Amino acid sequence: MALLRDARLSDPAFQRDYERALAVRAPEDPAQAGPDWGKDRIFVSIVSFRDPECQLTIKDMFEKADRPERIHLGLVSQFDPKFDRDLFDVAPPRPGQIRELLYDWRETKGVCWARFLAQAMWRGEEFFLQTDSHMRFAQGWDTTLIGELAECDSDKPVLASCAPPYLTPGDLIPDVYPGLIRTDGFLEDGALRFTGVWQGKRIEGRHRMPFIMAGALFSRSSMIEEVPYDPYQHFETEEVTYAMRLYTHGWDVFLAREQTVWHQFQRNNTVKRRGAEGAAFELARQQRSVRAYRRFNHISDHALSEDPEVLRDLPLFDLGEARSLAQYEDYCGLDFRRKRSSEHALRARYIENVEEIVTFIVPTLDSGTPLPRPLMSENERQLRLVLRSWTLPALADEFAGLLVAVKTMQDPSTPPPKSHDELLSDFLNWGKDILVSELAHLVWMVNQHNESLARAAA
Repeated sequence: MALLRDARLSDPAFQRDYERALAVRAPEDPAQAGPDWGKDRIFVSIVSFRDPECQLTIKDMFEKADRPERIHLGLVSQFDPKFDRDLFDVAPPRPGQIRELLYDWRETKGVCWARFLAQAMWRGEEFFLQTDSHMRFAQGWDTTLIGELAECDSDKPVLASCAPPYLTPGDLIPDVYPGLIRTDGFLEDGALRFTGVWQGKRIEGRHRMPFIMAGALFSRSSMIEEVPYDPYQHFETEEVTYAMRLYTHGWDVFLAREQTVWHQFQRNNTVKRRGAEGAAFELARQQRSVRAYRRFNHISDHALSEDPEVLRDLPLFDLGEARSLAQYEDYCGLDFRRKRSSEHALRARYIENVEEIVTFIVPTLDSGTPLPRPLMSENERQLRLVLRSWTLPALADEFAGLLVAVKTMQDPSTPPPKSHDELLSDFLNWGKDILVSELAHLVWMVNQHNESLARAAA
């Protein structure tokens, strides 16, 4: 099933927007694209929210391509028809290759909604590039990305990186290479944001990593057919949710090695957005954000929801079945149920021999900056890996026995509320991954308690 083309959304407004995107055609699109039309072509997804840089991004994208005739753009422009006319001062080099949806910015439903619509304008091109509206390109970026992707040892490869910065009016920083992607852990609000580690030299070899950044993502277009963007997600949960979905659908993310794109990070360098949009706009944004947080918490097993709005169309945009959420946690070193990170995650040790590739400071570990959320110890992380090989009955039996022992130790005079056999019967109905998580955490807590008693006795 080509999910991107066959989706049916239950939200009537979203469905109308989706059908509108499906109907868009660029002037030079063929009336009927044959099976070989898309070969070697690149579909580029860009969404813009009142961004004066977007017109320059598009110009640079076409001008720097080795073969601009094979580049096709799906553009979602959100702007003010009265006050944002200057956003269109620079004519694009190849307007016949641009599929565009125009929205008054007041109609926006968030960045993930816009990216989903941009993806829906794909018409069969072999490759897919998702990038931002404030970017600059290297000469021959198209040839470079296709060549790099071919080097990745995977049936489902994705190239990602933290693009190095540029400064307006387009001053590139040429001695900075694409950055590997890491996290500083879960924030107080439960979000997980990513950052990049740039280096001053080209990283050799091909290195896998579990995270993506939305502004520099390249793959074959079968990726968006199988794993389209979730239009009900929002900015704060965008990248982690898509990374989880890609991994569990069997896609492998590789660090891009070559310089192909630069990103504008400094918001005070130019005005990307036109200022405060008003209380009504902000309220709608907050409501979308809250729904997205709850949706993210549901699919990551942190807090299950029964709210139909939170779960809307989730079967279309859920995790995959090729790999589990537990495997993703083991890979990246995160605990989504308790929203904890580990040193393995913070030091990006999911990249093999990362210390030999690049060095960087982790403030929460190296300079005493407190973590906003607790850290999962390396012992507990390693124990989780060991327990994955246990059977469900063995996990349930061990957990029941340990829980009874803990309750008895806490109050020897009172029998535990449930016997070992009663607990065992309960736990056999739990999922194996939940039992692994709970048992590893309980063992860690018991060990911490015993070590505390030993220190006190000494």
